[in-house]
Amino acid sequence: MVLLKTTLAGACLLVVGILLLTTLGQYVTVEVRQVQQRDVEPHAEFLVGDVADRNYTLPANVAASGSVDVTQAPTNTSGDIMFWVFDADNYQKWNSGQQSDFMFSAEKQGQFNFTFTTGNAGVYHFVFDNRAVQDVLFKKYIVLSVGYSEVTISHVPDPRVPYIGWALAVVGGIVLVIGLAKKPPIPWA
Repeated sequence: MVLLKTTLAGACLLVVGILLLTTLGQYVTVEVRQVQQRDVEPHAEFLVGDVADRNYTLPANVAASGSVDVTQAPTNTSGDIMFWVFDADNYQKWNSGQQSDFMFSAEKQGQFNFTFTTGNAGVYHFVFDNRAVQDVLFKKYIVLSVGYSEVTISHVPDPRVPYIGWALAVVGGIVLVIGLAKKPPIPWA
């Protein structure tokens, strides 16, 4: 006679451990987020007389970022400029002189960085205005770089499942051997 409950418990643990090792492990997944940097415009150089507009297509809900380097065209000394980023609708409003909302705005001198989050997928306008700054007499030489960080989500098998499977199989095997080898006590003896 064997210990029935111990033997059944050991067999169940052993079977569950083997199933986790062989077939069920691939169905237990974890979510993995990867951030990938995408360059939209790695390096653009252009002159700004009064106003310059560069437009780029960006996806929805991404963190767009970049850098701007402003110098005065004849002297290569640091210069200042008004810089705005508009979505397509607000750019049309701004262009026609109406009240508009911008994604990013700065009146900066020299080199600076910018970051904003896109709302919708579409065209975004990067506007450089030389009319609203102190040294308006000089054209500005602009170096622009634009990119965005895209988060991709994927599901991969959980790497911890085989460890759990091995632990259950080993414990189940030990409990099964104990249940088969040990004789139950006889209460009347």
